[in-house]
Amino acid sequence: MKKLPYAIANFLTIREENYLYIDRTSYIRTLENMSGKSFLLVRPRRFGKSLWLNVLSRYYDLALASKFDLLFGDLDIGGNPTPLHNRYFVMNWNFSRIDSRGSVDDIAERMNEMLNSVIEDFLTYYEEFLPTPVSVKAQAINTLGSVLSVIAKTPYKLCLLIDEYDNFANEVMATDEGTYKGLVRKEGPLKTLYKGLKALMENSVLDRLFVTGVSPVVMSDITSGANIFKNLYLREEYNALCGFTQEEITGMLTGVVEHCGLPESSIREAEEMMNLWYNGSCFSADSDVKVYNPTLALYFLDYFMETCRYPSQMLDSNLAADEGKLEYLGRAVSGRQTVTDIFQKDRPLVINALADRFTLAAMLDRAGQDSTFLASYLYYFGMLTVSGRDAQGRICLAPPNLVTRKLYSDQILRFLLPLGADRNEAAEAVDRLIAHGELQPLLEFTEKKIFSVFSNRDYRWMNEFAVKMAFTTLLFNDITYALLSEPELSRGYADLCLIIRPDARKYQLSDMLFEFKYVSLKELNLGGEQVRDMAEKELLERTPVSKAFGDAKSQIRRYAGVLHERFGGQLRLKTYIVLSIGFERLFGEEVTNVQNGLT
Repeated sequence: MKKLPYAIANFLTIREENYLYIDRTSYIRTLENMSGKSFLLVRPRRFGKSLWLNVLSRYYDLALASKFDLLFGDLDIGGNPTPLHNRYFVMNWNFSRIDSRGSVDDIAERMNEMLNSVIEDFLTYYEEFLPTPVSVKAQAINTLGSVLSVIAKTPYKLCLLIDEYDNFANEVMATDEGTYKGLVRKEGPLKTLYKGLKALMENSVLDRLFVTGVSPVVMSDITSGANIFKNLYLREEYNALCGFTQEEITGMLTGVVEHCGLPESSIREAEEMMNLWYNGSCFSADSDVKVYNPTLALYFLDYFMETCRYPSQMLDSNLAADEGKLEYLGRAVSGRQTVTDIFQKDRPLVINALADRFTLAAMLDRAGQDSTFLASYLYYFGMLTVSGRDAQGRICLAPPNLVTRKLYSDQILRFLLPLGADRNEAAEAVDRLIAHGELQPLLEFTEKKIFSVFSNRDYRWMNEFAVKMAFTTLLFNDITYALLSEPELSRGYADLCLIIRPDARKYQLSDMLFEFKYVSLKELNLGGEQVRDMAEKELLERTPVSKAFGDAKSQIRRYAGVLHERFGGQLRLKTYIVLSIGFERLFGEEVTNVQNGLT
């Protein structure tokens, strides 16, 4: 089994040092067969964009012609290379290197310094191919113009690759909207730079331009400065360009399991875990191919290969920063409600089409943000993905996997419990449930701390889902459990399952199954104060309440039986019913002897 290239985006290193490379070089041919010279690909963070640009860089680099067979000989493109291989000077701009702090002038100065530094390194690297020296100008776009004048004297042209084109601009947008506007509006430095690139593309020496980023927001704000790009990010043929397919994951897992000397059954077990946590991303409504986040997959596989066990935390800390996008969206009530609804309803968000252009002005217009805008924003940042089309052909969007759902859960927990002390108190109540099977402390905490949030009229809480959402966020634990919300079981859906991770079954833990019921005050013909003052026995004997408990017991018996059939003797199941009366009282009980659907 070759070494796995976790966090390595240098194709030369991968090939020269014998790391595993999942071949994507056939896309080079696909790209060249398209009309146009300038392309834009957006994908969420840590989704393989930098490695793809590095592959292009090595393929087109005229200085690496002697290494073509070493780098590409056994890959798809190596067997049938295009005429353009090793025919370009290649320049790489990485905008993640630009410091986003300070004023517009400060950022512009650092941007020009960084780009001029890159150009100077470029001139040194290609010194033997350039017939005359190039002088560095104050403005990097002018320096680039001088470089192109010299390249025009050679048989070659320039390929410019720009990685993370919106990196520093997105950081500015989230912290200082005024400075961001100064960068992209009127004669701002970022807009000026792209206007210059557009002009330089017209002289044909700058022949190819490929740009990657996280979203189209910055491009939309630059407008006329960047209207030369062909957008690839919603196209079916590029859906799996970045990310791993199920077949590729299975192949890598097979190698890891063999390396560790584990039984063949370990492949299926690890595959199920990875599928649940990392699979599910789809970037085109015309494709049904789901891909794994490559950074997360390699994080898991690399740890598994080195230790022959799973990582304790399924969320790689390198991806945790994505929750900032949910926090940004949650600054307004409308955005916070959208985040909550997506997690709470556990159903796809349906829109007619993804927005491929939206500006900062649209992002700041909180009142004008409709579901299409909010869904598109979350799609581009990887918080939602295409899950199919509905019967009317509309696009369905949903969180792609359990890692993403954990990001939602963590953010909603901060919505519900902004004080750290309250979250600590919640953790203690959860510990008592997991360690001792005590449900009452968690019921009391929810009633005391979370019901006050549910009563806030700024939120459109879905009553039948609200308590389930609270328990889901409080119980979400990727270290010992796989948390399944509404897994399909048998002629219906269980509200919440916590299934012990295979590597955690050595601990004294129980699998847990919850069924939630909600009885409104209207059903009881009572007011909130009456419900709060009524004796527990009297309240539980009310017909709507007793019926809800009876229905819950019947359902949980059926779901428990199916779980036992699915997981067999390894299952150590505890089942709980939780019933909410309005947002005033909360009751619950453990249901025993439910194996095989019997009480």
